Amino acid sequence: MSSRFGRIAFIANRVGLSRHQVLLRPTISLVNSAQCQVRKVSSTSIVREQYLQGYKDNERYHGEYPNRTHYCGELRASNEGEKVVLCGWAQSSRDMSQDLIFLPLRDHSGVTQLVYRDPNNEQLKSQIQSLSAESVVCVEGIVRKRPDGMSNKKQGSGDVEVEISKLYCLNPATPTLPFWPNQVQMPNEEVRLRYRYLDLRSDQLQHNIRLRSLTANTVRNYLTENGFTEIETPTLFKSTPEGAREFIHKQMLMAAGFDRYFQIARCFRDEDLRADRQPEFTQIDLEMSFIKIKDIQNIIEGMVTSIWDKALGRKLTKKSFPHMTYNEAMSCYGSDKPDIRFDMKINEIGTYLGDIIKDSSVDCMVVKKGSSVSGGELKAMQNILDLTGDKDFAFVKINENNINSWPSKCGALRHSQRIGSIETELNKKLDIEQGDLVVVHKRQKYLYGGNTTMGRVRLHLSNLLQDKGLLKLDDEKYKFLWVESFPLFTPDEQGVRTWQATHHPFTAPFDEDIPLLATEPEKVRGQHYDLVLNGMEIGGGSIRIHSPVMQTFILEKVLQLEKYEYKRFDHLIDALGGGCPPHGGIALGFDRLMSILTESKSIRDVIAFPKAAGGKDFVVNSPSEVTTKQLEEYGLQLSNIEKE
Repeated sequence: MSSRFGRIAFIANRVGLSRHQVLLRPTISLVNSAQCQVRKVSSTSIVREQYLQGYKDNERYHGEYPNRTHYCGELRASNEGEKVVLCGWAQSSRDMSQDLIFLPLRDHSGVTQLVYRDPNNEQLKSQIQSLSAESVVCVEGIVRKRPDGMSNKKQGSGDVEVEISKLYCLNPATPTLPFWPNQVQMPNEEVRLRYRYLDLRSDQLQHNIRLRSLTANTVRNYLTENGFTEIETPTLFKSTPEGAREFIHKQMLMAAGFDRYFQIARCFRDEDLRADRQPEFTQIDLEMSFIKIKDIQNIIEGMVTSIWDKALGRKLTKKSFPHMTYNEAMSCYGSDKPDIRFDMKINEIGTYLGDIIKDSSVDCMVVKKGSSVSGGELKAMQNILDLTGDKDFAFVKINENNINSWPSKCGALRHSQRIGSIETELNKKLDIEQGDLVVVHKRQKYLYGGNTTMGRVRLHLSNLLQDKGLLKLDDEKYKFLWVESFPLFTPDEQGVRTWQATHHPFTAPFDEDIPLLATEPEKVRGQHYDLVLNGMEIGGGSIRIHSPVMQTFILEKVLQLEKYEYKRFDHLIDALGGGCPPHGGIALGFDRLMSILTESKSIRDVIAFPKAAGGKDFVVNSPSEVTTKQLEEYGLQLSNIEKE
């Protein structure tokens, strides 16, 4: 493979696209309607006409224009009588009479109402009336208080208006824009992404992107004040197994003696895209030497507290960050990132059914007022969660007839010899009442992975009950949680090896579990910690292995990597053996964090130029075709790729 081909393969891998997609994807059509086609032709025909007839551009003002004195959203009643200069995007004008025209002017700070009241200035009147919406203008005028009763309380500058004396049209917008930034009914997302420069003018996206900048600066300032050095690590890196490339360099920086490192790093994901995923994304990444878990958690809690203060004006305290083990999270909530804004805990009732559980556990969840969930909704849930036909899953709506016999209705329980003697005890223990819904699932005792069946059921039912107004979330809007003590290894579901690293192969085990590495790796806990917010993981990290002997043993003996695979980590092993201190770190998903701060449904709304499904960029129409010359430059042939 040539080095040129390697660069292309690398780029394809980093952005989550195949080599075929990067090189061969056909040109994507961006015209989505006849309307868009007309607009495109109209704009092109104007340019062509100007070219054929010689240059003429009389609609635009190209000379000197006055400097802006205020932003549109800054003006207040205290500015009355001042001569001001404003710049921005003109909105649709409103002719109230022959001598009265209103023209809203918008910039990122807000909207100011401009007014024309000069019956002797026909040229200015004509300028205003000929403006198309979203034209860029500069205006001179005098600030006037609005008449009594005419204030606009929805606008910061709603108590005043600016009486226009002069207008400079710097760039008229085409009158056939595909949409206006703040219109009520927006077009589909593909059109909005194609004309992202228009969409980004909207109030919401302006707020989101500016808040993102504020938050990034808050992070930098906080970490710098706490002794961190910002260092850029390479994006181009050789292929490594076990998702390792994100960790090697920052560990080597600890070996190099930088002690505290951070960067707001651009990363790439080779995964399916969802509302909370993009092929390229941003992380707040940091690493620290000579520390323990609590030291890193304290730094992150301080940073998050600073962000919430600057971005939202909310005060967080130490009590805002409780801790929970992985086993507790999975047992009580059925998830390694539990949403603790509501209760609905899962109970293990296998101890009441000793004769049937053996190596299994029986999860039981009591849903208060859950009988209001219809049978159709419960069947739909089973289809959605792929539980139809699962004999280990059952549910019972509790009423006066079955409150003392409901276990006999559950497939996972009915074969227990203790049925008939445990109902009263279970009802008391679980606070089961008429009108409740009891859900039961029998599962294997060993917990691993991200969630259990009952955990998925819990989230589904909570959404149904919230929609019915029967479940209220905690009054505290932001519920943080540290989840800790994950299993260091997880069974390899692909069957290639016995074990795979639960998070990555560089996580250190708890000291007291080290003797189990060679004998019972399934019992080894990792010094890993995730920061969860409202049921979403916003960050994860770990104390790293700093022993070259332990790192080699885990790669070779526990994870059973082939020799050529673990040899790729020789540079790390060398660095650890060269005097690397104990160290650890964490990475927070910056895009996901921003979507939470802005209450956006998708992280696309907090990224200036996001990708659509399949990694498409509609703004520049990529991925795009390549020419035969480009293929030759990289030593590629179409026929060979097609055969693959």
